[in-house]
Amino acid sequence: MVTRISLPRTLALLLVVLGIGCSSPEQRIDPEYDIGAAQLLVVPFQHKQSSTGVLRWYYESPTGVVLARATRLQMSSVCGAVQVVSDQGVADQIFHSDDDQVPWGQIGASARASHVLTGRIERLSFRDRRTPGMLQGRMQGYWELFLVPAGRPVLRREFDIRVPENPESGRIFITFENSQLELEGALVARLAQQISSILCGEAP
Repeated sequence: MVTRISLPRTLALLLVVLGIGCSSPEQRIDPEYDIGAAQLLVVPFQHKQSSTGVLRWYYESPTGVVLARATRLQMSSVCGAVQVVSDQGVADQIFHSDDDQVPWGQIGASARASHVLTGRIERLSFRDRRTPGMLQGRMQGYWELFLVPAGRPVLRREFDIRVPENPESGRIFITFENSQLELEGALVARLAQQISSILCGEAP
């Protein structure tokens, strides 16, 4: 039922996350949402591979699973007050839930979590028509934070991650990543860092 990710792939992606490092207290910024001393359940993101493609459910997407692992690692590193809880015992319930009817309050309570973090990857691409033959990664979608006692979302953010970064300058960027796998790892690491900076006040 749960997608198994090969060990080399997981290690390659998580090594990129570990390379980000942690910020010092002097460099930290105020969080956009005060998550406090939370017990956080991080659920693998869904993944819709194209506008007309089939939506992969929670735990079905290899990228979504690795993103959840990277986010757990990043949150544990930079957000000392947050305790990341295991999804053991609730994974099957999440996997078989209808997308619009996921009982996050009930699931979070079963996992003894105060918050649940999940989301959806709407687009993942490694090509840009302006740079034929060159790799350029882009990952778009959204993530949501649910407050378990209330059973509702308290924060939702859309994301548009590019590696290499492409600010609104119209310039063309060429990646020096060695492979699509490393490029995907860089996208995942950057999004995990972005989420933690919003929730924990990590330096951008």
